[in-house]
Amino acid sequence: MRAVLRLAAHNLRTRWRDWAVLALLIGVAGGAVLTAVAGALRTDSAYPRFLQASKASDVLVSPAGGGLGGYYDALRRLPDVAAIAPLVGLQALPLGPNGTPIDTDGISVPLDGRFGHLLEVPKMLAGRQPGPDQPGEVMVDQIAAADLHVRLGSRLEMGAIAGTGTTHVRLFAVRVVGIMVTRGSVVPITDLDKLPLIAGSTALFRELGPRYQGFDGAYVKLRPGVATSSFERQAQTLARNFPATGGQVFVADEATQAATVERSIRPQAVALALFALVLALCALLIVGEVASRLLVTASSDNGALAALGMTRTQLLVTGLTEVGVAAAGGAAVACGVAIAASPLTPIGPARLAEPDPGVSADGVVLAAGFAAIVLLMLARVSWPAWRQASARPSAEQEPPGGRRSRAAEWLARSGAPATAVTGVRFALDPGRGRTAVPVRAALLGTALAVAAVAAAVTFGANLVRLVDTPRLYGQDWDTAVDIGFSTITPAQFDGLVARVPGIVGWTFGVHGTVGIGTTVVPAIGLAPGRGALTSPTLLAGRAPRSEQEIVLGSSVLRTLGLRVGQSVPVMAGGRRALARIVGQAVFPYFGEGSFTPTDVGYGAEATAALLEPQAAAANGPGYNFVLVQFAPGTRLTADVAAFDRALSRFCGTVQQPTCVVTDQRPNAVANYALIDGTPEVLAGILAVLGLVVLGQFVVSSARRRRRDFAIMKVLGLVRRQLSAVTVWQVTTLTALGLLVGLPLGVAGGHWAWALFADGVGLSPDAITPASLLWIIPATIAAANIVALRPGQLIARLSPAAVLRAE
Repeated sequence: MRAVLRLAAHNLRTRWRDWAVLALLIGVAGGAVLTAVAGALRTDSAYPRFLQASKASDVLVSPAGGGLGGYYDALRRLPDVAAIAPLVGLQALPLGPNGTPIDTDGISVPLDGRFGHLLEVPKMLAGRQPGPDQPGEVMVDQIAAADLHVRLGSRLEMGAIAGTGTTHVRLFAVRVVGIMVTRGSVVPITDLDKLPLIAGSTALFRELGPRYQGFDGAYVKLRPGVATSSFERQAQTLARNFPATGGQVFVADEATQAATVERSIRPQAVALALFALVLALCALLIVGEVASRLLVTASSDNGALAALGMTRTQLLVTGLTEVGVAAAGGAAVACGVAIAASPLTPIGPARLAEPDPGVSADGVVLAAGFAAIVLLMLARVSWPAWRQASARPSAEQEPPGGRRSRAAEWLARSGAPATAVTGVRFALDPGRGRTAVPVRAALLGTALAVAAVAAAVTFGANLVRLVDTPRLYGQDWDTAVDIGFSTITPAQFDGLVARVPGIVGWTFGVHGTVGIGTTVVPAIGLAPGRGALTSPTLLAGRAPRSEQEIVLGSSVLRTLGLRVGQSVPVMAGGRRALARIVGQAVFPYFGEGSFTPTDVGYGAEATAALLEPQAAAANGPGYNFVLVQFAPGTRLTADVAAFDRALSRFCGTVQQPTCVVTDQRPNAVANYALIDGTPEVLAGILAVLGLVVLGQFVVSSARRRRRDFAIMKVLGLVRRQLSAVTVWQVTTLTALGLLVGLPLGVAGGHWAWALFADGVGLSPDAITPASLLWIIPATIAAANIVALRPGQLIARLSPAAVLRAE
């Protein structure tokens, strides 16, 4: 063992520059991989850690009337409640330069000192929270800071409206002392989350008084193990003892919203993880080839060492020790690179949520990464090291031989030009000894890069198709009238659309929630209007026809372990019923205020009769929305514009500039629209990695086959013909990579889409984009551009100088 260590130390010392370069390559490539892996984990875990740091609540309770008459105190005394933080919304809006109100959700203020401190603690991007005794101080979320163009110290002119049906406005001014991120502003999910948020102090509520109150609610933290549905029953029962609540409360499951946000963030984390995987494979091919060549160079004395008594095992251990030392040094550099680059992550919305931004050192990732780098490098060079450890004379002294390329022989028999025959042979024949070329590694790297690019393009095309095709995300109608907390009756709607052209049918509906097991699910109830009944896109089964039937989203079915055909107990508006699951659907966006909306696989569809009592208690009799279908082949844009004009006056009566909605993309799909360019970016990076593999192959081939090119030049080949040999060589290798990689990439893209669709509750049907055909000429052209400069150098070499050196 002492002889092995001394020999390894001697080789490392005499060629320390080469081994240092190898360690540096390992450090840079490994650092990029570790950064991506740690970034993926950090991105995926940012929002859960944000919720933990902010002391997030479990549910939001909002009475139909108000809860300030003792209801919240009674709620706090329930045995299942660990903490409660009530808040009040003031009817106060910021005023623009010309005195016009800017649409926000008013000013939210804590009823006492618990909200913002005991529960729902915001992450401060700058400044601080308003002082509890400072009525003139507010903080805004990052959405408000951007929309209202304010920063720390900015002055906001406000107008407060007393009650409803009054024109009395009280003017006052506040100063921005903090800019924050809340759980709802990381990825806005509900209607209210998307509005600018302004938060004041309890002192502001005391100064303005209850007359300016618009709403109130309470964030509640439940004790461990308490089900949301169980708490909802208790909250509903308790509300009947407090007439001010209207006898009805709405309970929003905050865990549902958190899951929606996490689903929105996860694709970016997955993209980082996939990038890390492909980068690791390409780096292993490229850096592993460099290490193999260093072993070949270091093995020149192996014949003499074997003659002196060293065994093949000792020579193998020596080679692996040299690589292991360089790999360990590179792994240490990689860990340092990953720590230095950690402030670049998380990416996307998770960057807002990250509770501890800046430098991060994930000990598990760094330790596992260090070990993986060393082990993978040793595994990568183990076979070359075993071959070079042979006690036989060195490979470069052996006579040429071995199998010849059948493709090259067939071309030769077919009368193909010598340039083509030679180029194909160089592409397929790796050679031996010091003149060996990494053909297999280049072919594998090219095929891997092509497959990865094809998979990314296929997945990206299906993602774009989803974003641009309403029926795929559940919207199986053309437009909707959504009036939120107001209602519309069939007679009203009939009168409004009597003269609108193109309409062939409509369906009335109400918003609500249903309790299924321990889960509260956002739901819609539909009733026929005119024409065929319109409903969300069905993946299986049919729409419900009675109060004893229900349709659920894929995520709900999977989470609760249910299937179509089963019967489940359902609670709606305090009433229990046994409903049969008759279908599985994809849900577009249906939501009200701050309550969790439906989202792709998360939602329920029932008949309006099941949800009407619940909706009437909050909004009064009537329907909250209407789904409208236009005749196929009509001028849909013009018809929708006419429809919008017909409803404009009615929308004004429910305090909405327009209540006609043409785009009901659920939050998950809307967030996917923001990252639909990510697969293309990933494909571009992977393509560059593939070209790096090809470039390394071309440069290596040009260097190691200089003698062959010199002999060909002596035999009469001119510069143009030598360049043509390089073109044939690169084109052959690239064509083989395309032949293997494209089908694998398409299959991988379809598999990835099916996996993704199943996870979020979409149809797994996928398309194969025609744009993949452009990969073939683009890849061949790019490969030849990469080979252009090495080919020119080969064509210009001096045969005399090369052969004299040999």
